[in-house]
Amino acid sequence: ETVFVNGGVLPEGSELVGERVWDFEIGKYEVTWDEWQEVRTWAVANGYSDLEGVGAGSAGDHPVRNVSWYDVVKWSNAKSEKEGLTPVYQVSGAVYKTGESEPTVNIAANGYRLPTEAEWEWAARGGVNSQGFTYSGSNVIGEVAWYWVNSGETKAVGTKQANELAIHDMSGNVWEWCWDLDETKSANRLRGGSWRHQAADGAVTYRVSRAPDSRYSVIGFRLARNA
Repeated sequence: ETVFVNGGVLPEGSELVGERVWDFEIGKYEVTWDEWQEVRTWAVANGYSDLEGVGAGSAGDHPVRNVSWYDVVKWSNAKSEKEGLTPVYQVSGAVYKTGESEPTVNIAANGYRLPTEAEWEWAARGGVNSQGFTYSGSNVIGEVAWYWVNSGETKAVGTKQANELAIHDMSGNVWEWCWDLDETKSANRLRGGSWRHQAADGAVTYRVSRAPDSRYSVIGFRLARNA
């Protein structure tokens, strides 16, 4: 389930201030363990051999975790193909299915992809409906996020209050992979904090990076699509 997000410009207070975001769609929820497994089964049977056995989840309606940036990019292509959409990510002109490569983006594709970091922050802030909250949907972390004080592990997606765009869990539960590389050009951006991290990490402005092959119990993702 995706939410349509009207574009705009990142405001003062953002490290990405002034960056323009065009209209796009983003997942209302983080990708769940059930959804991951369903697509993974199809993927492994259709040439995405690297995904066999990849990923974990505490329950079917909890976010998938222990997935690398490479994993989720390939999985996004598999989901696109499974649903008859054009995959976004390519390597040497072919659909990216295996290996650890930095793929190119087919900007005309209608399939699933990771949000850019600017898209992610714009959506987390509530887009054109933003009320300027510290966290995604509130100034009170516990209203919108599962984090180290109130969780102990991942929780079912969508069980905390949504933000201004009716999107859930953009603060807390699991960190979410973004498309972008950071300044080192060797690590990809993550946003949103997690069940095992402190409140400050769930702020809509907070940025971290990890190597694209990293798999941790605190990292998952949500999908985006071109509008």
